[in-house]
Amino acid sequence: MKKIYIIVIAIFFGITLTSVSQTKSNATTSTDERSRLNVLKWNLTPMIWNGRNINLSYERVTSDFGSFSVNAGYFLLPSIGLLDSINMEKANKQFGFTISGDKRYYFKKRNKRHAPDGLYWGIFGSVHYYEFENSFTVTDSEYAKGTLILNGDIGIFSAGVELGYQFVLKNNITIDLIFMGPALSSYTGKLGIKGDLQVDKESEYIKAIYDVLVAKYPGVDKLLDEKSINDKGTVFSLGPGLRYMVQIGYRF
Repeated sequence: MKKIYIIVIAIFFGITLTSVSQTKSNATTSTDERSRLNVLKWNLTPMIWNGRNINLSYERVTSDFGSFSVNAGYFLLPSIGLLDSINMEKANKQFGFTISGDKRYYFKKRNKRHAPDGLYWGIFGSVHYYEFENSFTVTDSEYAKGTLILNGDIGIFSAGVELGYQFVLKNNITIDLIFMGPALSSYTGKLGIKGDLQVDKESEYIKAIYDVLVAKYPGVDKLLDEKSINDKGTVFSLGPGLRYMVQIGYRF
């Protein structure tokens, strides 16, 4: 699925570059078109991470070469998985959302038509929040028994600039592509581990699974040694971010 999105973005990016090389002309738009100041869009990009993600966007044209947009929706990351060959029952709870907004500036000399058609740059801010709880219960095994519960939350706050191109087809249908969006992001996260999982560490079979758990979830080794903990750590960091987006919309 990810490869499909990458191919789609690459194709439209190529179209954009070809369009940029064409002869420039002054922007012209019919009176009827200029009266259509709203665009309602479906953001396909979050479905890369989880097919249940639903994200909608609204863009409002504020001038011949300017607009703003807001974006919001349901946001889930891929489910955390473990080896299930020791008869584990999994109960997953997860919830998340995303909110973002941008101010767009369409290039006057470059574009043949007024906003929301053509090449643009903008400034944006976004928030992504995700929380989860995964419960793994060993139901029937001579190698392990008990329950392991992982819970936590992740927050990502980003701000940056973007470069994109929006195609307006037959005056109504739009394809909005953001193919460059460097940003500065802050990441916060908490991970809680608790339970009473007990394993036979002498078994070579279970040792392989044990190694996977410890490598993927720091703190699991402490849980297995002390039988039960309820420990939650918080992480905060700053780092680079990147925004890219594919949206299909209707102009009215």
